[in-house]
Amino acid sequence: MVEFQSGVVSVDNKFARFGSKSFAVNKITSVDVRSEVTPADTKWKGLAALAALLVIVAVTNLQIAPLCVLIALVLAYFAWVGFKKSKIKTVHRLFVVTSGSEVQAYETSDGNEIGDLREAIENAMIASS
Repeated sequence: MVEFQSGVVSVDNKFARFGSKSFAVNKITSVDVRSEVTPADTKWKGLAALAALLVIVAVTNLQIAPLCVLIALVLAYFAWVGFKKSKIKTVHRLFVVTSGSEVQAYETSDGNEIGDLREAIENAMIASS
C-alpha cells in the first residue's frame, strides 16, 4: 500500500523512494525537516548603495550635484521596484537518518508536501515495527 506518491517520490510500508535513492523503512531511525529562508535578491542592494554614493558625491561636488541627485533618484527607484518584486523563498529539506548516516533525501518549496512526506514516512516506520 502506497502511503505517499508525488512525482519520483513514493513511500510504502517497506521503502521510501526518492528518485534513484531508496531507503528501507525499517532501517530509518528518524526523519528531520529543516527549512531555510533565502533573502530577497541582493542585486537591488547594490543599486541602492550606488544611489547613496551618488548623493554623497553630489554633496561634496556642487557643480555636478543636480545630475548626481537625478541619477541617484532613478537608481533608487529601480532598486525599490526590483526589491518589491523579488521574492523571499523558503526551501524545505527532508533528511533521513539511518544507523549509519544522515542523508538529505528531498528538497521542495512546498511546506505542505514536505509535511505530508514526513508524516507518511513516520506512519510507515510505525507500521513496520
